[in-house]
Amino acid sequence: MKLIDRYVTEVGRRLPLFRGRKDIENELRSTLEDMLEDRAKKVGRASDEAMETELLREYGAPEGVASSYNPMPYLIGPRMFPFFMMVLKIAVSVLTVVLLVLLGVQISTQSPMTGMEFAKAIGEGLLGIVSAAIAAFGNIVLVFAILERFVPASEFKLGEQKEWDPLSLKKEPEPEEIKPWEPIFAIVLTFIAISIFNFNPQLIGFYSFSGDAWVVIPALTDAFFRWLPLINISWVAEIILNGLLLRSGRWGTQTRLFSMAIKVLQIVIGYFLLTGPNIFALTPDSLKAIQGLDVELPQILGTIFQQAGRGIIALIMFIEGIDLVKTGYRLITQRR
Repeated sequence: MKLIDRYVTEVGRRLPLFRGRKDIENELRSTLEDMLEDRAKKVGRASDEAMETELLREYGAPEGVASSYNPMPYLIGPRMFPFFMMVLKIAVSVLTVVLLVLLGVQISTQSPMTGMEFAKAIGEGLLGIVSAAIAAFGNIVLVFAILERFVPASEFKLGEQKEWDPLSLKKEPEPEEIKPWEPIFAIVLTFIAISIFNFNPQLIGFYSFSGDAWVVIPALTDAFFRWLPLINISWVAEIILNGLLLRSGRWGTQTRLFSMAIKVLQIVIGYFLLTGPNIFALTPDSLKAIQGLDVELPQILGTIFQQAGRGIIALIMFIEGIDLVKTGYRLITQRR
C-alpha cells in the first residue's frame, strides 16, 4: 500500500487546512483500498504494485482529485465579488480624497518651499496615498476572504432576484433591519482611521502659524501608538461586523454577540488609555514652542487639551457601555 499512502499524502498536501484534511485523507485511503481489494478479487490474485499503479492512474492526478474536494478555489467568489467591488470603490475613493485634502493642508502649512522641496513633498504625499490605498485594498481582501469561507451562504441575500411586490412599499421597516448606507459609511470611516493612524500619523497634530511659518505640534505621544495594534484589532472587527450587517441587511443573534464583544474590547482599550502613561502630547511645555502666546496661555491651553482628551475617551467609554447594555437587552428580548 505504499503507493496509495503516498498518493493520499499528495492529495492531502493540496487540500486547504480548514476543510478537514485528515477526514478526507482517511476517506480517500479507504476508498482506494476497497477498490484495490475488489480488483484483486476479480483477477483472483493478491494485489501488487502494478495493480496499485493502474488503479491510481485511472483515479487521476493528485491535484485533480484535491480540486474535487475544494469547490471554491478562489479567494473571493462570485457571490461576494460584486459586493467586494462596491465596498472597495467607495473605500479607496473616499480615502484618496481625504488624504489628498490632508496633503494640501500639510503643504500649505509649511514654510515657503523651493521648487525641488515642493516636488519632493508632492511625491512623498502621493506615495503615501498609494501605500494607504494598497493597505486598504489588502485589508478589504482579507475581510472578504474570511467572510467567503466562514459565513454560511444562507446569510447572503444581496443580489438575489426576487419577484417584486408593489405592496412592499406600504410595509414599515422592521426594527431589526438596517439601512445599507450605515455599514458602508462605518466601513469607509474605519478604513480612513486605519490609514491615517498607521500610515500618516504626522497629520494628527495641532497646527498654528507662528511668525512666518506654520508650527505643527504632535497631538499623541508614543504611549498611544503602543496601544495601536490592539486598536487596529477592534477596527478590523468593526469592519467585519459591518460587512456582515451589510450582507444580511438586519441584526441577528450572532451579529449582536459579535458587536458586544467589540464594545467590551473597546471599553478595555479606553481603560488602558486612561490609566496608563499619558497619551496626549499637547502639554504646556510643548505649546510654548508657539510664538506670540502670552506667558500663561500655554499652561491654560495645555490643561484644557489634556482634560478634553481624557474627557473624550471617558465619554466614548460611557457611550460604548450604554450601547453594550442596549445590545444585551435587545438580544435577551429577541430570544423571548
